[in-house]
Amino acid sequence: MRRFCDVVEKVLKYVAVLVVLLMLAALAAQVFLRYVFGVSLSWSEELALLGFGWVVVIATAIGVRHMTHARMDLLLNVLPPSLQWILERVVSLMLFALGVFLAISGWNYAIETRGATSAAIGFPIEFLYALAPVFGVLLALFSFERLLPHAESLNE
Repeated sequence: MRRFCDVVEKVLKYVAVLVVLLMLAALAAQVFLRYVFGVSLSWSEELALLGFGWVVVIATAIGVRHMTHARMDLLLNVLPPSLQWILERVVSLMLFALGVFLAISGWNYAIETRGATSAAIGFPIEFLYALAPVFGVLLALFSFERLLPHAESLNE
């Protein structure tokens, strides 16, 4: 499981870098064309918004894997190690349940909106709404991995 999640994380990181570069190129082209030639691209902001959503999903999923996401650990730090271990498992279990919920309900929503297209580019709107089920699957996967015995080494 650990090796599989390592590969998934590595692929996600490459995808995030590619998406950020695509966003940067689209926005740079928008600024350049607007200020140099007075021409405005109708699609660059929509593409950047779509890319931003995917990068946030990827970064958050990786943050959940390493438990570097925003969380309150004041209570966790004052508990004895055995209770810390239990509380970490409870949090991972709740994140797993949230991931399953997001995957199922997000998939249903993406199916309901099938056929719609974005205003400027005309890409299938499912690309945007697929954020929820993909995030749900990644959240469930990485939370499940945290429930396994070797999870403590993920924090390193």
